[in-house]
Formats: sequence, structure tokens, C-alpha cells
Amino acid sequence: MKNRIDWIDYCKALCIFLVVLGHSHVSLSLKSIIYVFHIPLFFFISGFLFSFEKYKDYTSFLKKRIFQLVVPYLFFSITTYIFWVFIGRKFGDDANTLMSPFKPLLGILIGNDAGHFLEHCAPLWFLTCLFTVENLYYLTFRHLKTSILAIIGLVTFLIIGFLDYKFNPIRFPWGLNVALVMVVFYGIGTLLRSSLLNLVSQKIRFWSILTIISFLIVLFIAEINGKIEVSVGYFGNYCYFFIGALAGITFVISVSKSFQLLFGNNKIIQYIGKNTLIILSLHILAGSFVKGTTFFIFKLPLSIYENEWIAIIYSIFSIITLIPAMLFINKYMPFIIGKNKS
Repeated sequence: MKNRIDWIDYCKALCIFLVVLGHSHVSLSLKSIIYVFHIPLFFFISGFLFSFEKYKDYTSFLKKRIFQLVVPYLFFSITTYIFWVFIGRKFGDDANTLMSPFKPLLGILIGNDAGHFLEHCAPLWFLTCLFTVENLYYLTFRHLKTSILAIIGLVTFLIIGFLDYKFNPIRFPWGLNVALVMVVFYGIGTLLRSSLLNLVSQKIRFWSILTIISFLIVLFIAEINGKIEVSVGYFGNYCYFFIGALAGITFVISVSKSFQLLFGNNKIIQYIGKNTLIILSLHILAGSFVKGTTFFIFKLPLSIYENEWIAIIYSIFSIITLIPAMLFINKYMPFIIGKNKS
């Protein structure tokens, strides 16, 4: 097995937990904090792990990304859609919905959550948007050989993304509007890869101070910018959004670096880090199972999930519930998550 970067696994595990928690019934203030940075962080990590050297040409790159992103998107879209049609829309928040069952089918083709087209599994918008981001990045930056040119390219996307955000009301398929902004975080992750790898030896005190400072910035931005919605292309104040997102990325990296120094390689964290795609795609379904179990078997009212601590426990159990699916998919159907059978 290839050597893994321990702190990146901590980053991915923490980020996917925040995604699950953000989709639970936590308070608006906590959601505002989470939404400041958790999606930009995922694009940053994806860029950090990207390398042009992995692909001999664009054709090989495109085939690989279709295998690793489009195939999982289509599989999990169909799986969660079937669940939503026959079970999901008859209980809980979706009970008595007037939405046509054909709308999500159109949403699968569009690949956007704008207009609630992905009602059956809204988090899947990330996979199509990441596919768009990676194609934009590869085609634009593969010939930019110096860091200066790459920075100029990212600033250009920053401006284009702002103009699209302010003046373009049209939502393009497969997250193109959002991708124009997220490619900036993807590119920053790629540019900072070597620098961050060289910071592994820093002392815990350094990362602790950086954690506190960056988190205070996140709290401040969440307060003044409110809850953003990257999935539908709403960033609030564009400048505040970028400041908060970069502070949040710094915060999670600092926490992850600290955990690495304190605990080293953790098998549980590593396993979660390797299976974030499954958790992203199925945690809504898993959460429905957890709620159904407590409601129908233990006779607990659904109102308990409005408690913040219960929401945290619910998020943890939603991930634990997916362990059998992770084991089964990795062993028998790795192709649906873009992996070759070993």
C-alpha cells in the first residue's frame, strides 16, 4: 500500500464528520461556523493530492476521473433515488412531499443542487462539481510551469468567479458556477503541497497557537457573513467568504497536524479517511436508518434530534452505521468508488 499522509487522513475524517453534522438538526449558529470552510477544505485537500505526473495526457486523466467520480456519482444517485422514491419521501422531513419523482431524475443529469433537484441525496452535487473543477484545473494549469503563472491563473479564476456570482443568474449543469470559485481552493492546495509537507516537524505549540487564531477568525466571519451555501453558489460577502474559508482550512490543518504529533497513525481515522466518498454519498440514508431505529423501535420522538449534543451523537452513529457498507463495497464492489479490485 502506498504511504499515506497521516494528517491528511485526520483532515478528511474531521471534514466528513462536519459534513454529516452540518446535515443534522444543529443550530443555525453552529451550521454557519461549519459552512464557512468545510466545502472549500474538501476542494483544498483534493488539490493537495493532485499531481500532473500521474497522467501522461488529458485522455488518461479524463478516463481516470470518470472512473473515480462519475461512476460513483451515477451509482449512488440511482441507489439513493430508489430509496427516496419508495421510502424516504414517505417519512420524516420529506413526508407528504409534492415533488414529482421525475424531478430528481432530471437532477441526476443536471448534477446541481440548485432548485432542490437532488432532493434524494443533495451531497452528491460535490462529485459533479469536483469533476468540473479538476477538468478546469487540468486544462488550464497543465502548461503553467511556474508558481507565478499558476498564481496569476488562480487570481483570474477568483475574478471570473466573482463576476459570475454577482452578475450571472443562470445555473450551469455539473456545478460549473461553483467550480469557477472552488478551483481557487483546489489550486491553492496543489501549490502549497510541498510547503505543508515540510512543516511536519513543527512543534505542537506552533500548531496550537495557529489553531486558536484561525478558529477565532472563523467565528468572526461566521458572525458577520452568516450561513453560506456553497452547493447553490451563495457565498454572502465574497471577500469575507474567502477569508473565512482560508482561516477554516488553516484551522483544520492545524488541528490535524496536532493530532498527528500527539497520536500518530490512527487506524480508525485512516479508515474513515479512505472511505469519505461512501460516507458523503450514503450518510443521509444512514441517518434515516438511525432515526427510524430510535423512532419505531425505541419509541423516541424525532424532536430529540433538535438537541445539539444528540445531533453530534447522531452524526457519529450515522458514520458507524455505514461500516458494513464500507466493508462490503471495498471488498466486493470497489469499482463503484473508483478503485481497482486488489
